[in-house]
Amino acid sequence: MSFYELQAPTEWAAPPLTWSSTTIDDIEACPRRWQLLRSGWGEHDRFPVRPSPAALEGQIVHDALDRLTRACGQRGNPAFGSAEFAAALADADFFPGFARAVSDWQQRLTSHPRPGPAFRLRATAEELANRSVRMFREQYKPEGCSTSQAAEHATEMPADVRSWLRQKRAISEVKITHPELPFLGIIDRVQQEPDGVEIVDFKTGKPSDKHRRQLMRYALLWWRKTKDAPVRVSAQYLDSVESWLVTQGALEDIEADLVKKIPLLTDALSERPAAAKPGTGCHTCPVRARCAVGWAVGEEAALVDGRGDAELVVKAKAGEHGFLASSRAGAEIAVVYDAAVAKLLPEHVDGQVLRVLDGVWKEKRSQLELKAWTEVFVVKEAR
Repeated sequence: MSFYELQAPTEWAAPPLTWSSTTIDDIEACPRRWQLLRSGWGEHDRFPVRPSPAALEGQIVHDALDRLTRACGQRGNPAFGSAEFAAALADADFFPGFARAVSDWQQRLTSHPRPGPAFRLRATAEELANRSVRMFREQYKPEGCSTSQAAEHATEMPADVRSWLRQKRAISEVKITHPELPFLGIIDRVQQEPDGVEIVDFKTGKPSDKHRRQLMRYALLWWRKTKDAPVRVSAQYLDSVESWLVTQGALEDIEADLVKKIPLLTDALSERPAAAKPGTGCHTCPVRARCAVGWAVGEEAALVDGRGDAELVVKAKAGEHGFLASSRAGAEIAVVYDAAVAKLLPEHVDGQVLRVLDGVWKEKRSQLELKAWTEVFVVKEAR
């Protein structure tokens, strides 16, 4: 059966055995999206998200900046041109990483399973590197950092990590699992300050409450591992630092929340499908064509944006280059396409429900043109 005709996964994703802060936030945001993305679909072991070359180029840049931000932070945010900054560039595999990432993605894009036009990254590795360097230079402020000591990398963490920290003063990439909960975290940097232990995470982008929540969960892990509660947690951005004081009461609240939340989210993922949480992200959700609740929200948002996402009921075939359909609101829509696109379309019959992604509206939205990049998903369940 075609991927475009599958109404549900052929193998449903199981709840995670071990949870991270990001996993908890993603599942809490929408259990169904997390579940559908990680389920098996026919020959695909996960949902084959259709790539956007522009988005992939942005991701390559973001990943490089993220690696360099962490490497600089772990070395105390050294000044441009210093030996420590050169070492951070090497640690981050900054410049060589672009060529490898571009080569890898070009190969993956040419063999992508969802048909349409050939996907190719438009920018070269050198162009992406130059873009990253400009962004980093615009934001990085080494003189604004509170620490200058390089952190010892925690390749093999000793049992007495508390004494190790006191000896080294700063350690990085510290992986800690909660002693009783299936919850773990990898802490970017733990440093011993005069007033106590500080947990630091290095971030690109803008400050958010999600970062504070993640750091407080890391503080909980450190406390349970060492019995030494951190005095504060800090999110180190390229141009600023956000810090929050830590109290034992706050850590107990974080732990109580995890004790309650992990079983609830596990139960949510046991449903097939899991509950959807429709919202502002539905119109860009990769699995929206397989989520009736999210589709209804996303289709309305797409109309506002002028994009051609539409759920249609086939009324009659009108030659080799189109058919008549009705919209969710009952309006008559003429669906048109050329011969090359016709070969890519699923077979349709009167009454069939289709969800169209990325068509092009024409004639005051009375005509929807299907392009080579348009996708048409068959909906077999009742409307």
